[in-house]
Amino acid sequence: MTCHRGGGVMSSSAAITVVEHGWWVRLLGMVQRTILIDDDGVTRASGLVYICSGYLVEGGRVLLVHHNGFNKWVPPGGHIEPGESFAETAVREVKEETGLLVEAISFQPEIIHPADGNATPEPVPFHVDIEREGFRVPALVQFYFVRRLPGQDEAQLQADLAEVYDVRWFGLDELDDLPTFEQVRSLARWAIRNYPIASERG
Repeated sequence: MTCHRGGGVMSSSAAITVVEHGWWVRLLGMVQRTILIDDDGVTRASGLVYICSGYLVEGGRVLLVHHNGFNKWVPPGGHIEPGESFAETAVREVKEETGLLVEAISFQPEIIHPADGNATPEPVPFHVDIEREGFRVPALVQFYFVRRLPGQDEAQLQADLAEVYDVRWFGLDELDDLPTFEQVRSLARWAIRNYPIASERG
């Protein structure tokens, strides 16, 4: 996991700043940062941090990482970097934590307006929520379906031990007793059953 950035503009002159407090939080093993919104010279905290995660399903199994801060199994994910879209964050975090190159799959299959000189469509997450446990500031989290890019095999699946203890595939029958959040259990089950590539579902 890396850093956060803001996700909105309140006026034509508004700006968003990331302030790093400069200490490591032992609970999560990550630097805590605050997102500030500067609106016409008035600066205040946004009250949220921004996180994106990716759910990869293959052969009826979902890929999860054993996070070394939460000490629970969760989907690969982390904080948005400056200049990234939300989907780009999910893709990068999957690569960093599992070693796999993936791309985001939009939950909205139809592109309403094609890319032009002004607007570029972005993948749509399948779930969004606000999470509080383990976060000093509540986290607005977006969950994307991702798929593995061609030309990769299981040998490339490797946990980043700086952030996660392990990375593993789990089937539906293994989720009931998995040390995780109830929200992750629900989303993992739903992802296995509703993954956009029907041949990979459980």
